[in-house]
Amino acid sequence: MVLKKGQRYRCQNRDCAAEIEVTKDSVEGDLGLSCCCGSEMKKPYSPPVFTNRDADREILAPLFRTKA
Repeated sequence: MVLKKGQRYRCQNRDCAAEIEVTKDSVEGDLGLSCCCGSEMKKPYSPPVFTNRDADREILAPLFRTKA
């Protein structure tokens, strides 16, 4: 697992709930991240961000018009 600067990881043990923020990119590694309590650490869930594509439709509309 490669750690990137700015990422946050949270301990999966609810009693511990430790959290870290990466301050420097890591080199490649195969091991998972472990907390000081021994539990696995994972990135917290972040919901997807949806964007409005209406502007793209207006720009591309002339390309898809059929000739009558």
